[in-house]
Amino acid sequence: MQVESLRVLQESLSWIDDLIRAAVTRAQSAGLDPTDALRGLVITDDEVVNHLSTPALSGLWDGERIFDAVESMPLANENPITNLARLFHLTALDCHILLVCLAPEVDRRYDRLYAYLQDDVSQRRPSVNLMVNLLGGDVVERFTVWERLQPDRPLRANHLLEAVPDPGQINPTFLAHHLKLDHRIVLYLLGDNTVDLRLKHTTTLQSPSALKKRIVDVPETLRYAMESASQGNPPIVHLQGANGSGRKSAIETVCAQFEMPLVTADLALLKDLDISIQLAWELALREATLNNAALLLYNWDACLNQSDLQPPADLWKAVEHFPHVVFLCGAESFEPLDPGRARKMLRIKFSLPSYEIRFESWREALDASHVALDEARLDELASKFKLTGSQISLAVHTAADIAASRGNSVTVEDLISGAQAHSSLQLGRLAKRIVPRFSWGDLILPPDRIEVLCEICARIRYGHVVNDSWGFSHRVAAAPGVTALFAGESGTGKTLAAEVIAHDLGLLLYKIDLSAVVSKYIGETEKNLSVIFDEAHQSNAVLFFDEADALFGKRSEVKDAHDRYANLEVAYLLQQLEVYEGVAILATNLRQNLDEAFTRRLSFLVDFPFPEREYREKLWVSHFPSEAPLGVDVDLRELSDRFSLAGGNIRNAAIASAYLAAADGGRITMTHLRHAIKREHQKMGRLLDDDY
Repeated sequence: MQVESLRVLQESLSWIDDLIRAAVTRAQSAGLDPTDALRGLVITDDEVVNHLSTPALSGLWDGERIFDAVESMPLANENPITNLARLFHLTALDCHILLVCLAPEVDRRYDRLYAYLQDDVSQRRPSVNLMVNLLGGDVVERFTVWERLQPDRPLRANHLLEAVPDPGQINPTFLAHHLKLDHRIVLYLLGDNTVDLRLKHTTTLQSPSALKKRIVDVPETLRYAMESASQGNPPIVHLQGANGSGRKSAIETVCAQFEMPLVTADLALLKDLDISIQLAWELALREATLNNAALLLYNWDACLNQSDLQPPADLWKAVEHFPHVVFLCGAESFEPLDPGRARKMLRIKFSLPSYEIRFESWREALDASHVALDEARLDELASKFKLTGSQISLAVHTAADIAASRGNSVTVEDLISGAQAHSSLQLGRLAKRIVPRFSWGDLILPPDRIEVLCEICARIRYGHVVNDSWGFSHRVAAAPGVTALFAGESGTGKTLAAEVIAHDLGLLLYKIDLSAVVSKYIGETEKNLSVIFDEAHQSNAVLFFDEADALFGKRSEVKDAHDRYANLEVAYLLQQLEVYEGVAILATNLRQNLDEAFTRRLSFLVDFPFPEREYREKLWVSHFPSEAPLGVDVDLRELSDRFSLAGGNIRNAAIASAYLAAADGGRITMTHLRHAIKREHQKMGRLLDDDY
């Protein structure tokens, strides 16, 4: 609590004491006798006569004009009470209503004083009736107080105080409602500026000193918005872009530059609170007003209804009347259907940070953590991972934690692991993350196929040079990412090649579960694919669609509605692949079943041949570790000559033979290998001679 706030509060409450002292004197003069045990239980003849002799709309006791005293009551400049008055356009009368309600929150003696004045020991909070009589001398003044306590007036519209029905009465009149100061406002008046606890983790306050001036592209439109706000014309700014595109970082940076506090409220999280969504966003707006801050409504799309993509009318009205600049962050475009709108709305579209910005962000984050890295390694990190400034900072912290766990200094591998940790996809049942374990030495393919796979990695690694530094992105409307088709029989190394590429690039690999993606319900497949690509855009992941012909099949002649929607799914996929900035690998056993439109849009097409004898021998050798106890009779060349098996079958046979040997003497022999090979042929529906 701030000492100055408490001093001002103590001085202000001394005036409340004078007000109550005068009210007690008037009440006693009116014959109030709280010691009468039968008072309230028995209505006497004298009491009836007294009520009938009193003019209508009179107070509980005779009074003199009080407003003059209220209006003239001194309040120190720049204290929480006068701040509230300025921020919420409160009158002097409103301020004194607040003080009357605040008194019992900070001093228990007011409980008994209010109970005395209301002639009821159970009523320890001021009622509307008591407030009207405390602050109003004549009928006009009393109903002025009554009017300031209505729901549309600033005190209640901004949730500074609430009128609570008397629980002891059924359908009590408004005069019988108790007035309770909101706990957040109590804390504010005491000098505590903690964000309302009802908002929990959904709303944050950042002071200008806490806002970091990150190295991000700050659009000139944002600076123009802040300059307009400083000149008394704060606009509404809609920032469209995917999560992770740097919208929030740009807002924080520009607010720091203009020394403006920022209150951020996540509308998607507000919906999950225990309070109503309307109360939640009203409290969030109140937080921004209390702190004289700019307001950021994150996940703006979450509040839009599905019919016309418009926000609730009350929310939009509150946004329009908010006194400072308002930022709306959403993934989709937004156009308000409000012809009478007075405030202008600026529109900014965000994409992921450029290579140059990522490079400088990595340098800044590493310098802050005292990690030295050469330019080549910085280039590798900036080109591989399309992260925002905040994600890069988190990645460096994670790398430092990983290194500390080993007791060593931070390495490039730690930084790659940190970057991967903060670029993970949230795909749930739609995909499975695969941790790449294999490198180029594990991939056994003809040299020309290896060369093509290396070209895929080079295109991703040096994409920023060609597209950004050399300007090809402005001249050629080519896909910024890489789409490759791996075609070949089962077991020829397509999945292994995808792992090698992901391992070489240091990127995440996700195998898409087509059984979960493809749906018989119209529109669901596109919805699932949208989730996959939206998430993948933010993490620069390698997407691996195995048996892709099930999803990317040829478009058929339209004979019914199902054919039409099936063709729409293929068209939607084509659009997503064209704009995806990462690596999308499609694997198929049946290349002829793919739609021709896909092959035209592919960056690479790699045929995985069935291995010849030379490569089969290399595969056999590669699948037996040096520790494996091979018998002297094992002849891998003979196996390569006699059995035409793909790499996947060879792997299965090698593992099966090892288990057979472990259960039979502990040494792998040709007998074990022939038995394992026979089982593989049986699985494929092939027959072998009994000798084998």
